[in-house]
Amino acid sequence: MALMTSIPAVADTVTEVYHGSGYSDWGFAIHYARAQAWQQARADGFERTDCVETETVIEMFEAHVTWECTH
Repeated sequence: MALMTSIPAVADTVTEVYHGSGYSDWGFAIHYARAQAWQQARADGFERTDCVETETVIEMFEAHVTWECTH
């Protein structure tokens, strides 16, 4: 009889990058951009604590963000 040993399964780490863009004349563009990135990440099963904002660009009436999410 062969001795069988088990190796604990290691979950694969998944990292995704999400981009959001927002446009507003009242300064809400960054909020819209973050909401867009968060909506995409949440749809893929990420929690907010899984994500880091890695790039933020704010111009006069627009904003763009990049989020990197890992779990």
